[in-house]
Amino acid sequence: MTKDKLTIKYIVIEDEPLARRGLVKLLKDYECLECMGMYSNTEDARMIMEGQQLDLVFLDIHLPEETGLEFAKLVPASIQIIFTTAYPNYALESYELNALDYLLKPIAEDRLKKAVDKVINHFQKNISEQEIVTQTDHIFVKADRKLFRLELNEIQYIEAMKDYVMIHTKNKKLMVAMNIKTICNQLPGSDFVRVNKSFVVNLNNIESVDNHWVTVAGFEMPLGASFKENLLKRIEKHTINR
Repeated sequence: MTKDKLTIKYIVIEDEPLARRGLVKLLKDYECLECMGMYSNTEDARMIMEGQQLDLVFLDIHLPEETGLEFAKLVPASIQIIFTTAYPNYALESYELNALDYLLKPIAEDRLKKAVDKVINHFQKNISEQEIVTQTDHIFVKADRKLFRLELNEIQYIEAMKDYVMIHTKNKKLMVAMNIKTICNQLPGSDFVRVNKSFVVNLNNIESVDNHWVTVAGFEMPLGASFKENLLKRIEKHTINR
């Protein structure tokens, strides 16, 4: 999802080719939706979900090998789910998984519009909340049973460690009990960007970038291939806006 112009990146997981193509064709009417791929099974879909920033999944329930309901339990909370199925009896279970909506096949255009409107409203609300967060120049984090105030310009980079992150500042390191996506949501996207699955860097503190490495405060970290294009665009935009 981008802020300057609302762009919601989605994929479709559906084992019936006609249903897959038909849904994407209907969704082309919505300029804010950008299709990142169509998949017949969850295994293939996982590859793009690991390497790209996604906002939304249109997910069939009856799939080969792994059901949509099973797959949904593993989808990060930041990615919204709309179930698509021919069976109405899974509705309750889908909402227990915090699905944004539940569409019955064949999907009527007016019903699809209601679901898309719900998606747009959800992400517009998120943008508004993030803009409130980015108006501040600091965040509070809990470490060692204390609350620490961190000035954003003091944060050099953040390292993921399973259910924790290590925040590296100019003067100290703090181990915080939250995952990397959670803390990313607290940071202004204008200054912080992921360079691979495990590291977020402060654009203001980048010393160098090449095809494979990013250096911050003398520390080299790998530049993920799927993150490289976004990083270079962000650096260019950050330089222009300064």
